[in-house]
Amino acid sequence: MSNNNNYKKQKLSPSLIEKLEAGAFRSLCRHLSERSDEVQNIDLMTVSGFCRNCLAKWMVVEARNSSLLFDDSNDNRKNNDEALLLDAFGYDEAGQYVYGCEYGEWKKRHAKKASEEQIEQYNASKNIHSLFDKKILEKKVAERWPLAADKEATKTEAQKMPVMASTISSNVCCQYVDDKDQKFSSQQQTSPLSSSFSPPPSPQDGLNFSVGILIVSDRAYKGEYPSGDLSGPAIQNSIQHYLDNNDNNKNIIVNIKQDSIVVPDEIDQIQSKLLLLTLNKVDLILTAGGTGFSIRDVTPEATTSVDGFRECYGLMSFISNELTKNQQPLACLSRGKAGIIPNTAKSSASLVCNLPGSPKAIKEIIPMLFPILIHAIGDLQ
Repeated sequence: MSNNNNYKKQKLSPSLIEKLEAGAFRSLCRHLSERSDEVQNIDLMTVSGFCRNCLAKWMVVEARNSSLLFDDSNDNRKNNDEALLLDAFGYDEAGQYVYGCEYGEWKKRHAKKASEEQIEQYNASKNIHSLFDKKILEKKVAERWPLAADKEATKTEAQKMPVMASTISSNVCCQYVDDKDQKFSSQQQTSPLSSSFSPPPSPQDGLNFSVGILIVSDRAYKGEYPSGDLSGPAIQNSIQHYLDNNDNNKNIIVNIKQDSIVVPDEIDQIQSKLLLLTLNKVDLILTAGGTGFSIRDVTPEATTSVDGFRECYGLMSFISNELTKNQQPLACLSRGKAGIIPNTAKSSASLVCNLPGSPKAIKEIIPMLFPILIHAIGDLQ
């Protein structure tokens, strides 16, 4: 096995490997299409844990993942048309590719009523069934329209893919992560990426803490964005989404400061606001922006040079590693830091984490980062 892996790494380029994988997927879809009468979805689920519908859903997941590779940060609003079309690619469109026709037509021609024995075997195999987050399958067109280079043309093209409830409906398919009759909590998949990450349970005793948001961006500070800053709302919405969709957070009370502080990419101004938030006893400070490789990206330097700063070396490295495992290689280019800024005047401390400025990246990071931060804040309090 190791020799095969070495051959793949040493002899084959990533683009060639991707072509081979795509060809294998096409062959699998063609193989199943040619055996539509003989191979029923329920039998596929029982033996392998996936079916044709799962293949369609995996295509949608890959569309979402591929869309995330496009930079829709405040500093790059061009060339988002392809990303918008990926966001508009939904379960029905993927299903037509996998089935070779509309699902309703395939079902009418080939689907057979399952026997009691098939249903019994299907139910007995649920522990191997694939899992999906329903929210991943939702089309994301509205999020991209303001970012398209040619808004009207791209919007028209995207609207050819209607945003509606999927017509693919089957009780014999994979499980959704928020189904109440299965063993997995919905918090196991809050990220649009397929991840093995399982967040720790929230503290049983509950927690009450505040969150401050500091946006670091020259252009946002100058008010150069027609739609305003997008990073701050992305942080707020991602935190709220995590809290609302995880039952273990019922005893967690988070006070998010509604008005983000915006500063330019200047070390002294970043430090000044970090110290101000610490002085005001804000428990968690999340910065956004200035973590890249540009000469003006100085947020990590500003953070670590605050007097008394104690760095948590493993936290952001762990998040970067998790994202990289999920086919996001550029995640390792974020230089964000995390640690504690002491407030000696009030015998307290604030936890600070540097996030990238991309709203998409923020939405990926928060579901993994926030449940860990909850425990860190509990320790600080």
